[in-house]
Amino acid sequence: TEGAGRAGGDFQGGESPILAAQREVNEELNVSCKSWTALGKFRTDVNRGMGWVHPFLASDCNYSTIHSSENNEDGNAVGAHDMELQKVRSMTLDEVRAAVMEGKFLEVQWSNTVALAMLHLAGESTS
Repeated sequence: TEGAGRAGGDFQGGESPILAAQREVNEELNVSCKSWTALGKFRTDVNRGMGWVHPFLASDCNYSTIHSSENNEDGNAVGAHDMELQKVRSMTLDEVRAAVMEGKFLEVQWSNTVALAMLHLAGESTS
């Protein structure tokens, strides 16, 4: 099933949420971003006390010249040769809004992250 998504993954070692987000964006999208805004911290499954989602809004992004997994000496390490490489598609804010309304973001964490980013951007434009 093809749908819209966002980059994401797990922490490695003692990695902070922001470092994990930056690494995942580089691994999955081959993109490096200069500006990062934390959008909160949310439980993924409150009833079972499962993990947390740390959504970020990244901006001022460009394709990386060096893919992060190329710097990994251990090809079997977590994150090496990431199999979740995404197809990058540039979308206007109106296209993102339409994708949200059409249910294109199929996973609840993706929908939450995109909705939070849109609310953040809307707040920036009114202040």
